[in-house]
Amino acid sequence: MSERDFLQRIVFEDINARAVYVDLDSVVAEVLARESYPDTVAQLLAQALLVVAAMSSGIKFRGRVSLQLQGGGALKLLVADCTDGGGMRAIARLREGAIAPDDTASLWAMLGESGVLTLTLDPCDGGQRWQGIVPLEGRGLDQAIEAYFRRSEQLETRLRLAAADGRARGILIQQMPASSTVLADEDGWNRLEHLLATVAASELLETPGRDLLDRLFHAEQRRVFPARALNFYCPCSRERVMALLGNLGAAELAGLFQIQEVVEVRCQFCNQAYNFAQEDMGELIESAAPGSDSLH
Repeated sequence: MSERDFLQRIVFEDINARAVYVDLDSVVAEVLARESYPDTVAQLLAQALLVVAAMSSGIKFRGRVSLQLQGGGALKLLVADCTDGGGMRAIARLREGAIAPDDTASLWAMLGESGVLTLTLDPCDGGQRWQGIVPLEGRGLDQAIEAYFRRSEQLETRLRLAAADGRARGILIQQMPASSTVLADEDGWNRLEHLLATVAASELLETPGRDLLDRLFHAEQRRVFPARALNFYCPCSRERVMALLGNLGAAELAGLFQIQEVVEVRCQFCNQAYNFAQEDMGELIESAAPGSDSLH
């Protein structure tokens, strides 16, 4: 297992709590290399990747978990997702003509008064899609996620997120539903909160993950699961784009090719361009797939 781009899951069975440590390096670099973002937005993207990676550690289906931030401020949209296999991607969109957020801008200031946070669990096998939407609370993404779980799941959650210079590290601790077969350590959650509160952003970024986890939790009874690799991954493909274009129908496709000789479709996540000429029209129509997923 690489010392970079992984998540580590820990369960404290006598406390009915779990912890997830996330280390991202090349994943963040891949996302930020595809578009130029203001520093504040780049850091928020990196933090969003940490959040979806941590959340993906708990899903028990093949699919993905997605985080979306949307509002009326300078930051129009931010989306990050992670698959059960550790494939990750993210994108942000600034409002046209808006002044870029400065380094001190809060999450609320970037997204505006109407900002909302959406978390989606999306099985890829046709299972039921689940989505939770809440108004933004707190100054930063860590506080917004904590408020989400407190409001929607009634689960106490604490986060430490740090991002700088293309690196990102994070720790999530979260209470789990009480088990009738386990006598919980009543003071255990308070200890975990206190331990996490001792971690400074600089320590989180600079200390190797396994060393940091040992320092924090060496006195706790814990079960450590195998680390899971994380990587940049975008599922877009020429075949998927062809199916989407084919669904436009012959008349609309013909109209497009009358306007331009080559139709270009560019994936908003990975920036991959797919080009189609008029001679591809028959193949495009044959590729039509009702209900095809969008590029995002």
